Amino acid sequence: MSMTKLTLLVLGSIAAATTHAARADADLVSKVFHDGAYLPRVYDETDILRRYGEGESSVDDVGLIRRRYWDPSTALEVVISSNPDIAATVRTVDEIRVSAIATGPQSVKETESLKGLNLKGVVIGDPEAKGKAAAEDYGQTHSSREKLGRLDVESVCGYADSGSSICFYSRGKRIVAMAVGFGP
Repeated sequence: MSMTKLTLLVLGSIAAATTHAARADADLVSKVFHDGAYLPRVYDETDILRRYGEGESSVDDVGLIRRRYWDPSTALEVVISSNPDIAATVRTVDEIRVSAIATGPQSVKETESLKGLNLKGVVIGDPEAKGKAAAEDYGQTHSSREKLGRLDVESVCGYADSGSSICFYSRGKRIVAMAVGFGP
């Protein structure tokens, strides 16, 4: 093989890898949910900010930074939470939640299309029992009543020994939101 062909082959491989990496970066939220299997991974907050921007940012009652975004194609809200006590340069994401219930006015910051997303085979709109079964399969469970926006919901979360979690939120016996968490 000539040096020119080898150089072109190497450059082509680098370009393909770069394009793949950019594409993976472009669908960060949907990638977490779309495969349905959910493989726990810690996401750097800087990756989220680079991809989606600051979002509609606020600090909640327990002191977490919550950044809100939305997908106009599905009308789903995305809330990404992180801990402000960690230096911004090394801060990771604590939770990514996708919801059919808005927790505030519609955000002007958008995500990629979230059509077809699922978590462990559960989609928004599925029966509450399906989310509960998925959480139980994932690990030790905890159920509680919470508020999403102004609405009361039931939540069930499964906690793996690794420190990751999956949660399903239901209202009227249907899944209205789901989340993945990282860390204790």
